[in-house]
Amino acid sequence: RQLAGDSSPESSLSHEFEDITNNFEDHSMADSHAGDGHGDDHGGSVHISYEDLYASIMFFACIYVGGQIAARLLKMPSLVGEIFVGIFLGPNLAAYVPDPVSFVMLGEIGLILLVLEAGIDIDLTMLKLIGTRGFIIAIIGSILPIAIAMAIAFAVGTDTAGSIAAGASFGPTSLGIAMNILRQGKIVNTPVGQLIVSAAVIDDMIALIILSQLGALAGEASLATILIPIFSALGFLIIGGYIAVFVLPPILDKVFYPRISKENHGSAGLALMFLLLFAMMPATYYAKSSFLLGAFLSGLVFCRKHEVHVRFVSQFKRLLQWLMRIFFAASIGFQVPIKDFGDAKVIGYGLLFTLALTGKLAVGFLVPNFNNTEKFK
Repeated sequence: RQLAGDSSPESSLSHEFEDITNNFEDHSMADSHAGDGHGDDHGGSVHISYEDLYASIMFFACIYVGGQIAARLLKMPSLVGEIFVGIFLGPNLAAYVPDPVSFVMLGEIGLILLVLEAGIDIDLTMLKLIGTRGFIIAIIGSILPIAIAMAIAFAVGTDTAGSIAAGASFGPTSLGIAMNILRQGKIVNTPVGQLIVSAAVIDDMIALIILSQLGALAGEASLATILIPIFSALGFLIIGGYIAVFVLPPILDKVFYPRISKENHGSAGLALMFLLLFAMMPATYYAKSSFLLGAFLSGLVFCRKHEVHVRFVSQFKRLLQWLMRIFFAASIGFQVPIKDFGDAKVIGYGLLFTLALTGKLAVGFLVPNFNNTEKFK
């Protein structure tokens, strides 16, 4: 600049400002290009575009509004509206939601926390009263719809693997949906509510065993691939459940809690529960069982400790509500192939397979009338 004869302070500041502006614009262009890949940048930083951010916020708003419309106007569970929002805005229809895999992951995290809370919510006294009947109801409520769905699949000409897959689809009881409805009806801690929660956990185990056998049929079947999932699931449910209820709680009462002040029992128990969760999830998963069973058993250890439950609710209540909204919209809604519903054949087969749900309805007749039974009064 001095060679050009432009040495005034005002001119120098002007040129410096221009250089800074150009440099900022160059960085901004680079950032915007990095953000075009939804954060897939190998340069060490992650960027998102404004459009993706805005679409995500709008998706959250639509989930909430859809749930409120279903609950307040249609007098239905809010999850119905949330699922429909996920169907309409998800990748199978409008494809409005950016990076849908991330939302599905958030929903699955919510499901894990919900199953963890379901374990804490278990009332052992009530569960003892339910006893063998509850276990029988869970078994029948899973096996009967599986058998009906498999029979329908064989009747329409589906092969063995396809029939097993169709049956396994009707076996589990969604604990996420069940807990949502039980909470809205305020019957989680009633005998019926405890029966449904227990049955849902057992249903999940049975469905996982059946799916593992399907995987064995699809690959090279061996004695290990067939037997390991069965013994693993039963082992964690029976032995793990016994340890969670009768072994670990007395040990914690003698060794762990006396070293901690009374007012910190809730926080310390909550921290220990998550440490147990971090160990049980991979243990159950890699043992060919369900990681949700690991989450349930982790919560079951603390079902007698009221302080832990109170602390969990105070820390995670609002977060869990939103994560479950995302679960219903993304983890469930995104999976619905809504465009295929225009095919009359798909609708026909769908209506035919709904007959398998009569197996679930039939189980309702096995549930005793707790209100008129003396031992439940």
